[in-house]
Amino acid sequence: MVTRINAAELADYLERLYRSVGMTRGGSRSMAATHVEADLRGIPGHGSRLAPGYLAKLRNGHLNVRPRMTALADTAASLALDGDLAPGPVAAGAAVAAAVQRARRSGVGVVTVRGAGHAGALGVHAARAARRGLVGLVAAQTSSASVALHGGSGRPVLGNSALSIAVPGPVPEEPVLVDMATGAMSWGVLHQHARSGRPLPDGCALDERGLPVRDASKASVLLPGGGGRGQGLAIVVELLVGALTGSDPLPSGDAGRGLLCLAIDPGRLGVASHLVSAVHEVGLAVRTPGGARMPGDRAWAHRSHAETHGITIDEADLRRLVDLGTCSVAAPGSWTDHLAARP
Repeated sequence: MVTRINAAELADYLERLYRSVGMTRGGSRSMAATHVEADLRGIPGHGSRLAPGYLAKLRNGHLNVRPRMTALADTAASLALDGDLAPGPVAAGAAVAAAVQRARRSGVGVVTVRGAGHAGALGVHAARAARRGLVGLVAAQTSSASVALHGGSGRPVLGNSALSIAVPGPVPEEPVLVDMATGAMSWGVLHQHARSGRPLPDGCALDERGLPVRDASKASVLLPGGGGRGQGLAIVVELLVGALTGSDPLPSGDAGRGLLCLAIDPGRLGVASHLVSAVHEVGLAVRTPGGARMPGDRAWAHRSHAETHGITIDEADLRRLVDLGTCSVAAPGSWTDHLAARP
């Protein structure tokens, strides 16, 4: 069963939860905003349902409630940071802001972070650069090997690293946006398939014996999306993020993950208006009757609907969120009333 909840109420509750474990007001707001934005865009696997896991890691010290991110190298166009086990949304937000600042100054800004936590939906962060008129790219490692190789042994070798690219267009709040895992899908999406009983597409996952599987509940290893070309992308992203951030090149547990952020200022290249016109022209061609969607169209349409009608959330996930609260962090009364009325 699912229900709908108000985005502002969800953001306020999440912010109070993160404050209750010792995070700063700014850090708590960053965590809540990232979760809610993912939920608004229809990415529940990277939205508020991640909050229990984040809060557990903050309480047990696997993530720092008040990280001290420090510069390892700093130039006009680049910055390398030690993340000090910052929660990923906090680290990514800081890195994108620094990349945008450098791009304004130098035309391009590159910021790397080593030792960060899981960053959630990377498109939330890349889009922040695009909404300021810059091209934004964010890539992130994962903590464990979970992607096998086509033609390999079936053993997981790569992490399900993620990549997002946002390009500003005619509507500043709705950039062209690619937000993807390098595996056939994110584990969050796979878990949604398992919970709903939907079969996986062919060629997405393997079971524990290394055999192809369509039952998501039996999947233990993902395959790269897009066949051989997708596998090449997965390998290159793993190399770029691991090597350029000074992190382990392959997944190595919860010691922290690498983040790579890039911002490009088209104005410094003299093509700001041309880029917006190009996005418009390509969009017209792609969206012709019977045509396809531009990357990001589905997310922005979902966001518009959810802002008006509320965020759809599984009742089991809502109950888990309510159970996180204490006397000092009370969930909205509409939530508790709704759950109390359920059998």
